[in-house]
Formats: sequence, C-alpha cells, structure tokens
Amino acid sequence: MATDSDFVLYHYTPSKVAAIIFIVLFALMTIVYAVQSIYAARKASRILRLNPFEQVDDKTDVFRDDYYKKFKISSTACVFIPLFVGFIMEIVGYVGRALSSSDPTKITPYIIQSLLLLVAPALIAATIYMVFGRLLHVMRCQSLMLISARFGTTFFVVGDVFSFFLQAAGGGLMSKKGSTKTGSNLITAGLIVQIVFFGFFIINEIRFSVSVRRKCIFYGDISRKWFIVNASLLLSSVLILLRSIVRVVEFIQGFDGFIISHEYFIYVFDAVPMLLVIIAFCVGSFYGNIFDVIAECQTLTTTDSA
Repeated sequence: MATDSDFVLYHYTPSKVAAIIFIVLFALMTIVYAVQSIYAARKASRILRLNPFEQVDDKTDVFRDDYYKKFKISSTACVFIPLFVGFIMEIVGYVGRALSSSDPTKITPYIIQSLLLLVAPALIAATIYMVFGRLLHVMRCQSLMLISARFGTTFFVVGDVFSFFLQAAGGGLMSKKGSTKTGSNLITAGLIVQIVFFGFFIINEIRFSVSVRRKCIFYGDISRKWFIVNASLLLSSVLILLRSIVRVVEFIQGFDGFIISHEYFIYVFDAVPMLLVIIAFCVGSFYGNIFDVIAECQTLTTTDSA
C-alpha cells in the first residue's frame, strides 16, 4: 500500500470496528466529564457566593483576597479547554482511522489520524500541569515545587508546548516526500521532551503527596478531595508517560519496525491509556475535583479572616 511518498502508510488494513468503538467511548466519556465539570464549577461558584464571610467587591465582583483573586472559578474552568480540545482530537483521529479502513492508500485520513493522535496528549498534559499548579496554590503548598513556585506551572506548560510543536512539525514533515526521516526525528525529539517533563512532573506530584501534611495549613480542616484530584493527575501522568515511551520506541524502530507494523499497538498502548485518562478524570470527579478544593480553601480563608 505504498503512495507517492517514500514510506508505506499502513502495513495492515486499519480496523473500522476498533476505530468506531474508540470514537464512541472517547465521545461518551468526554461528554460525561464536560457535564461533571460544568456542574462542579457551578456548585463551587454557588458555595462561594453564599459564603457569609466572603469579601467581595460589589462593583467588580472580584475577591478582595489577592491570594485567590486569580483563581476565580471562571478562570479555573478555562484550564480545561486544552483537555477537551485534546480529547476532541482523539475522536477525530480515530475517525481518520475509520476512513482509512475503506481505502488505506488515501493520504488525508492517514495524516489526520497520525497527527491528531500524536499531539493530542500534549494538550491534555497542559491541563494536568495547570490543575496541579492551582492545587498547590490554593492549598498554599508552592514551596513543594521543585523549582521556583513563581515559574513552576509556566515551566511545565512551556515544556509541553515545545513538545507539542516539535511533534506537530514532525507530523507535518512526515507527509511530504523526502522529509519523512526529518519528520520522524522531530517527533522522536518531541516525545523525549514530553517524557522528560512528565518524569520531572511526576516526581513533583509524589513529593507533594508525601509532604503535604507538613506543609499545608489547611490539611486538618479540609476533606480528602485534594487527594482525589492529585491521584487523578498522577495516574493520568503515568499513563501518558507510558504511552509516550512506547511511541518513542515506535519511531526509533522506523517505518518498518515491529510496533508500527502491528495495529494492536496503537490501541493497547495509545488508545487504551488515553481512554483511561479521561475515565480517571470522570471517576475522580465523583469524589473530588479542583473546584471543590478551591471552594473549601477559599471558604476557610475568608472565615478565618472574618
């Protein structure tokens, strides 16, 4: 199934059934989490609004407590935009694989599935980094960042964006004749950057989990919802890390390698881990989410200051 490019698109005929199954599963879980997030954000906003100790400027509707000023519920909701865009890309990527099953020689569906499934985790990672940054901030645990708290979240997000553009550029070059090797090298470099930053981030999450009891001034007063949030982020990080390691091995092996030549790898080591990520967010949201933690910490702060 060769094309006018210098590499074979598929070493097999993509399974339409498998692609459709994951389209449905990703779409369903994304909708579920969207509904959960909207409900949680509205509930947290209502709690803060009804808090009798809340210090709010009636004219600007902004918290006078500068510590929380930048973490209003609306601004926190925005950090989930990359996550939802990422999972929409996952859905469209598997639509591309479903289309490829009808004609594996067509380049457009191949590019869609190859590029979107490759870079989507980088967007999801951006949300993970930003939610963790807010978790540390509202619990006043910035000192647990391995780098300066002022630049902690920015450090991880910038690294993630750099990884995203390397992979996106590599994916674009792979579709051009004569540039496939360069594209593959860029993708490999982007994945390695993602692995390095995720590894560093996971170490930071573990450090936070171990030290939070000693560092968090709210530890004895708030529920364990912060733990659910962190556990969801940690599990998601590990899943994306493992997925990225397999993809690195895939590109190192080359276009005739064992991994790229067998379709089950894309489902077992990419589709399933990414599906488990959104499931982890959904399950975790039933027991605790970042909106609940913000509401709890903000209520405690304003109560203590009253």
